Amino acid sequence: HILHLTTEDECDFLRTLPREHRISTEVCPQHFTLTAPECYEQLGTLAQMNPPLRTKRHADALWQALKDGIIDCIATDHAPHTLAEKDQPYGKAPAGMPGVETSLALMLDRVNRNVCTLQEVVYWMSESPAKLYAMQGKGRIEVGQDADLVLVDMSLKKTVTNGELQTRVNWSPYHGMELKGWPVQTIVNGQTVFLNGEVDKSVRGREI
Repeated sequence: HILHLTTEDECDFLRTLPREHRISTEVCPQHFTLTAPECYEQLGTLAQMNPPLRTKRHADALWQALKDGIIDCIATDHAPHTLAEKDQPYGKAPAGMPGVETSLALMLDRVNRNVCTLQEVVYWMSESPAKLYAMQGKGRIEVGQDADLVLVDMSLKKTVTNGELQTRVNWSPYHGMELKGWPVQTIVNGQTVFLNGEVDKSVRGREI
């Protein structure tokens, strides 16, 4: 399994491999959503990642490879560095950015823009990762599976705003971006852990 594809070249190489011999791969939303050079001009070292954010040509190729089934799933590479930690010259600032909290909303927004389907998002972010990592009880809604569920409001519009996030660092590279489609309830093992913006910290998951 190869993490964090970022280039058109990688996608082209994967297309040459016979399906039965192909390794599994993943992509992060930021690598097909944020593009250079604009992201660096707007965000500075907040956009510093390893591997880096690249130009639109690569971002478009990653998205197409995901749509074509060449890339198997979506991950986040969530790296909750504080603004103070990132406020250093390029090369000295730590690489990475927060991404878990906005990952599903970014994809639901794409569903609302008719560039992918809800079924594809479920596969990329739930079913496929569960299969790849052989996570028993995960990835599907059916009798006998763990009751891990997310309820979403596909019509809900919210603007990503620094200072109004759940992540401990409370900033996002998507600050100021309006997204349509947001999770409104998260259920873990049958217990509600998140509902309408509030987290119940008494609810805990378990090791998989």
